Amino acid sequence: MKYALKTNGNTAQLSLGGSLTFAEAPLFPKILAELEAAGTLSSLDIRLGDLSFIDSTGMSLFVHIYDVSQTRNLKVSVQGAMGPVAAALDRAAFKTLFEFK
Repeated sequence: MKYALKTNGNTAQLSLGGSLTFAEAPLFPKILAELEAAGTLSSLDIRLGDLSFIDSTGMSLFVHIYDVSQTRNLKVSVQGAMGPVAAALDRAAFKTLFEFK
């Protein structure tokens, strides 16, 4: 998995690429720590256009992000999910947690 977290003021953009699977789970605490270190954010845009595969462990990253968003009053949107990634997130009903664009 490739990821990049960019911040601009009170907004952040998290881009994910490749495969988000059990093998990448050790990166999850690092990503969440970077979000926490970003300071006071009001919105997070998660871009998935380069993500080709996600498994149930990979989807747990989104659950952790949701938990962070609830404690920090952070608006999260998800963009660019396609193919099997979009189908997996749809089956998991993540559209009830995040805004999808």
